[in-house]
Amino acid sequence: MDLISDLGSLALGSRLRRLSDRMMKMVSEIYSNSGIDFESKWFPVFYLLSKEGEKSIMEIAEILQISHPAVIQLAKEMEKSGWIVSVKSEEDGRKRHLKLTEKGKQNLPRLEEMWVSFKANNDKIISASELNILTAMERMEYFLDKNDFKAMYAETFRELQLDIKLFEEKYQQQMEDLVLGIQNGEFNLGLTAQRQPDLHNLKAFYNDKGNWLWIAVNGKDEVAGSIGLERLNENQAVLRKMFVRKEYRGKTLNLASKLFAILLKEAKSQGFKEILLDTPLVTHAAHRFYERNGFELVSKDVIPANYLLPSGIELKIYRLILT
Repeated sequence: MDLISDLGSLALGSRLRRLSDRMMKMVSEIYSNSGIDFESKWFPVFYLLSKEGEKSIMEIAEILQISHPAVIQLAKEMEKSGWIVSVKSEEDGRKRHLKLTEKGKQNLPRLEEMWVSFKANNDKIISASELNILTAMERMEYFLDKNDFKAMYAETFRELQLDIKLFEEKYQQQMEDLVLGIQNGEFNLGLTAQRQPDLHNLKAFYNDKGNWLWIAVNGKDEVAGSIGLERLNENQAVLRKMFVRKEYRGKTLNLASKLFAILLKEAKSQGFKEILLDTPLVTHAAHRFYERNGFELVSKDVIPANYLLPSGIELKIYRLILT
């Protein structure tokens, strides 16, 4: 017998609370099993302070849309466990603000890494639901019955753990799928691997010529991202084939920046004075990334004759001067 389920909409709040308690318990167990004395109910306050810095009890209650006493209770628990501390406001000494302790700051990167997996799991749970909220909750509960959340977390966590390494020939097809999927699936460029010398035979273009192609591989040995560096001459190199799968984009995993940092380090160690690149006119997010990292727009006139440009596509040319 399941009275709460049988009561239907009459017990909606109780059923939501039951589902919330169930999920929070599983998440807290994962924290505990990972050696972190962190409670899932602390997440909203901790997350807010990690992003916004010091906040008063009143500000936290307003932002999170929860009661003032609820925030006080959470704050007491978190302060007792050493995650946050109460300090005098710099603007008004009569007020107290909450902020992360050194313990909180030191554990933040690890927690953020775990949150990526938690979000992926929650997305799976939500995708099992439908528009009717009661039916949706039944499906979500059924999904949790049939799928061990902790096992799902472990699998997702492995998937998101990335190993960045130099290209190996066994990843040729995966690289073609990644690159063409983005070029044609997201931007409708109508390209083929055969039209791209730096894609059709990656081993010949990179490994055999002394160029570099790094790939990010997840726990399932799937290519999640790539970046290449081609030597043009003693002073110039080209950034090539920088691609990241959708689910690995964004600041949380920061894969694009990690790939670029590896390329930049190698370029400097090789003594290159500048890095050139071309990118389609429609890839606006890529433009913003390059510009944030110091690249400047240049004309085609500045590129050397041995620079292979793709044909039939409107391009932007960028250059980064290395110091």
